[in-house]
Amino acid sequence: MILTFVNNHKLFIQFDRIVKKGSIYITDEKQYSFSKKISNSEFEVIDLSEDLLKLKIRINIGNEQIIRTIKIK
Repeated sequence: MILTFVNNHKLFIQFDRIVKKGSIYITDEKQYSFSKKISNSEFEVIDLSEDLLKLKIRINIGNEQIIRTIKIK
């Protein structure tokens, strides 16, 4: 299980295990796009733009893909 939440324009992602190799992709309904490679991580913090309303988060870990949608406002 992966925990995700937004606080003060920051996205917090807590993995249930150490991710040796993976990637995070974040998009919104307009033009916001963010990607990040992760390695040997259990926790990630990502700064977000203040005008975002809804995020689509895709996390790839090995052959596994997790998709989450978070409403910010």
